[in-house]
Amino acid sequence: MTREGRENLLAAAIVFSVAAHVALMFGIRAKVMTHVDRSALRSHHREAMHVGEYEAVEDPVRIERIKDIMSAKEAPEAEADEPVGPATEQLPDDAKQHWDGDVPAPSAPELSSVPVPAEKFDASPLKLPESMSPDPLPAAEFSVPQSRALTAPELAPGAVFAMPAAFGAPEAKLAVPTFSAEPVERAAIAAGNKAEVPEFVPSQEIYDKVDEKIVEREKDAVRELMKVDDAEPLEKFVNLSASRHDDAQWTYFRLMVSPRTSLPVVPKDVVILLDASGSIGSDRLVSCRLAAKEILRSAFNTGDRFNIVAFRNSYSYAFRRWQECDRESFAAADKWLANLSAHGRTDVFGTIRSVLTLPRDPERPLIALVVTDGDANSGVSDTAQILSKFTDLNDGLVSVYMYGVKESANRELIDVLTHGNRGESFIYGGLRWKAGSGIEKLSDRFRDPVLSDIRVVFTADSGAEAYPRLLKNLYRGDVVTIVGRVPKGRGEVAFSLKGLNGRKPYEAFFKVPLGRIASDPSLAGAWAEEAAIDAKLK
Repeated sequence: MTREGRENLLAAAIVFSVAAHVALMFGIRAKVMTHVDRSALRSHHREAMHVGEYEAVEDPVRIERIKDIMSAKEAPEAEADEPVGPATEQLPDDAKQHWDGDVPAPSAPELSSVPVPAEKFDASPLKLPESMSPDPLPAAEFSVPQSRALTAPELAPGAVFAMPAAFGAPEAKLAVPTFSAEPVERAAIAAGNKAEVPEFVPSQEIYDKVDEKIVEREKDAVRELMKVDDAEPLEKFVNLSASRHDDAQWTYFRLMVSPRTSLPVVPKDVVILLDASGSIGSDRLVSCRLAAKEILRSAFNTGDRFNIVAFRNSYSYAFRRWQECDRESFAAADKWLANLSAHGRTDVFGTIRSVLTLPRDPERPLIALVVTDGDANSGVSDTAQILSKFTDLNDGLVSVYMYGVKESANRELIDVLTHGNRGESFIYGGLRWKAGSGIEKLSDRFRDPVLSDIRVVFTADSGAEAYPRLLKNLYRGDVVTIVGRVPKGRGEVAFSLKGLNGRKPYEAFFKVPLGRIASDPSLAGAWAEEAAIDAKLK
């Protein structure tokens, strides 16, 4: 067959195939296996779909931070005094979209950031007025992580005084008065010679119950470290500012002590107490558990130790002894925290009192961070009794910081208890599933202690009435404030300030010329507030 013939045959085949398919499309009717009446679809009820098994999601916050706190030390297995049920609560769907910080953390004292180079520290950490410059200092003997910035609250209006050259710092070339650091009568303020007593060795295990005799021995151990005549001169390591106000009868004054960067940070012990009662609620507890994981990584330095407590009508420790800050201990703490659920009643007094079962090493400040709504509905529930009983027994041995998880928290209990026990308070008023978002900000306030167990003693001839009676510890980038008054006409107040840096005592003697410092009309009201708080602690 020729090529032309083959092409004609192929064309004919194509035409026949197309014609056949068209005939089939129009000539044959489609059939279905089942016919469905559309009206019947509207009359039948369809049940909702059910999920047979639920898998919990991981916590939405990843904990991988702060590389300077890991060490090679091993941690014992985490175990609680009593088993706690698994946590079945999770963040609600409508909460997850808010988790990344659209609601600000609760307000804290305003801080002005002062970045510090890692190579050396040659200036006071406080931000002073432009017209005044800090004393130059030698390079410090310690370093701070690169990511860490030192901060300090703004000073109240008043004169800033430079230390005289006799104590190792050059006098400021400013037309401002200088405190006299000449020793005042030591008989009025010195503690005397150190007595020969057996060295105190703190327990390695948590005590089974609060033993007041043990508590007194721990207090005595702290006093023994401070009871020396050759304490280091504190004037070299702190700055002091002051202001005053006169009325018809009194001269009110405020003294503010801030550390220079040459005062080294000391290791600390911190216990985190989490309210796991029914009143706190599942959403708040989940947020606080996550925050506790965070601050284990952010609020601790190398050499620090920690423990965790869950409390309801009774309390349960995560560990039977202090834990070193290492990866294994953090992992054990994370596992223990994940098992906490909210139920039961709240024994606030019993729990706060329980911190005295933790052995206090006199060379290390002990700080308790209590996270609660403050609603005491079990045990001692009267706020006045809780304030007076605990403050009297503690007597400054443990610094208490408290975080209120909601706006309706017991403010009187939280604010007054911390103020009288060397601490500070924080009240959160935002969304319940972000209730723990301000805990890290509060914990940052006590991260870097430089002077603990501070005592101030005014000379008898000053006639000063000053508050608070127990001063909080001094932390890097922070200030310790004293508000007092003397009969009008006194030209000066003289006092001793003493504290511990590890096992080393420091002491300073100051004379403050009241007639040569700036006036602050708010001081009378501030003194009255301090006096009212002190009255509630008795």
